[in-house]
Amino acid sequence: MEIRRILAPTDFSELSKQGLQSALELAEAFGAKLLLLYVVEPPPYPVEGIVPSHLGATLLDDLERQATNDLAQMLSETQASKMDVARRVVVGIPYRKIVDVAEEEKIDLIVMTTHGRTGLSHLVMGSVAEKIVRTAPCPVLTIRPTSVTA
Repeated sequence: MEIRRILAPTDFSELSKQGLQSALELAEAFGAKLLLLYVVEPPPYPVEGIVPSHLGATLLDDLERQATNDLAQMLSETQASKMDVARRVVVGIPYRKIVDVAEEEKIDLIVMTTHGRTGLSHLVMGSVAEKIVRTAPCPVLTIRPTSVTA
């Protein structure tokens, strides 16, 4: 198995930064291209009537712009200069978009942390990582966080 393209989805949490570190180390070891991905999740309810219409129209654009800026700052210039790193922001349901991007980009490995939820919170919240493992077109390496702060 050749690993030439690694996808590292992030939600900017401390836990996902642990996954990013593992993805960086693997990309460096394999000489692979690393794709950092953030998925902007649209609000689960219509924003019309809650926020003024002129703000609601640009809400997703603003979220995308902020995520693009945040993603650009996730890696220091020295880390990014050592390897081929791309950054991408998409809008949609996180697990679906991560799987879609993995297919589009012909990703060889997805590296991500789990949030370590169990019991009722896992049942209620669901697991993005679990859905990705079940539907991804490539292997998925899930990293259990060293400390659960989510």
